[in-house]
Amino acid sequence: MPDHPIRIQERLRRHNWKQRVEDAGLTWHSADDQPYWAEGRHVTLSLAAAEVLEDAANELHQLCLRACDEIIARGWWDRLSIPAAAIPLIEASWGEGDVSLYGRFDLAWNGQGPPKLLEYNADTPTSLLEASVIQWQWLEDTAPHLDQLNSLHEALIERWSLFPEPVIHFTCVWDSHEDRQTIAYLAETAEQAGKETVLLGMHELGVHPEGYFTDLEERRIQRLFKLYPWEWMAAEDFFRHIPPHRALFTEPIWKMLLSNKGLLPILWELNPGHPLLLPASLDFTDLQRAGIDRYVSKPLLGREGANVRIFESGRITADSSGDFTDSPLVYQQKADLLQNGSRSCVWGAWMIGDTCRGLSVREDDGPITRNTSRFLAHVLEG
Repeated sequence: MPDHPIRIQERLRRHNWKQRVEDAGLTWHSADDQPYWAEGRHVTLSLAAAEVLEDAANELHQLCLRACDEIIARGWWDRLSIPAAAIPLIEASWGEGDVSLYGRFDLAWNGQGPPKLLEYNADTPTSLLEASVIQWQWLEDTAPHLDQLNSLHEALIERWSLFPEPVIHFTCVWDSHEDRQTIAYLAETAEQAGKETVLLGMHELGVHPEGYFTDLEERRIQRLFKLYPWEWMAAEDFFRHIPPHRALFTEPIWKMLLSNKGLLPILWELNPGHPLLLPASLDFTDLQRAGIDRYVSKPLLGREGANVRIFESGRITADSSGDFTDSPLVYQQKADLLQNGSRSCVWGAWMIGDTCRGLSVREDDGPITRNTSRFLAHVLEG
């Protein structure tokens, strides 16, 4: 591999780029006059570097699946703050092999040494539209002679064929424009797989008197993709109706074991010293005793980089606000991120089923990736 297999480069903006991305569904390309879609900047990486990230994601996914076995066998529910009502559903879902659709690893890697796992967004990962369609459109417009690690669209269509139901419902918090566009894109991939699709808001999800789930037309739901976290589902009144219909949900409820930062200490305990993992614990003194003085605290079920703190030599050097102040914390050794001057970049490695099928990059002015971080397209060379 070259000494510098990754470069962040400038490229002339497409004169009509806003219209191009809006036509493809990305209408949240800017916020408060600040760009989310970084049109004039992209990441160039070698084919060998892309393969390092791809292989890392595939191996990490297998480590995570083995961790599911161990969590269930050892009853480590409290370590993940899993509610008691969800435990038998998770055990049944995992034991019967309920099919998953997709997930996204967040990885730290500056091109030196192995990538490091930051977390696994295994239940409700966002930025899928950008990673799949929008950055591919950008590539075709600006560098059609180059390539990307990006077969997400085709892989999603293939994956839907594993679901036998002819009609698939898609739901999310309807007030979230980004979430609505995400399920609309996923519905498009399902339609290309020959499915009929119906979109509805979580507030429109009904329960028939006989206990099954219905849409606004009182049709029985056969398969429901929900862009709505399982930990939120478990707090809803309708959760008590789920047991007989557990298998209709995508993502499956066993993904609760992976979309939880409590997974990080478990992975480290099961695979101590693994080159793709960072030391992690529910107790920061474990890291201190190991001589680690640069570490990050994260809420167990935090989202979008909220309530994250970075500690170096006993003092807080960066933190973010958020709504997870009462959450238990996970402590993880700080990783070296890809840097672009003062900006920091985190890789997204997208899994469709059990295989990595795409890469994305998020860039922030600080060391914490948040919902305001920018999205950078990538190209492969060599």
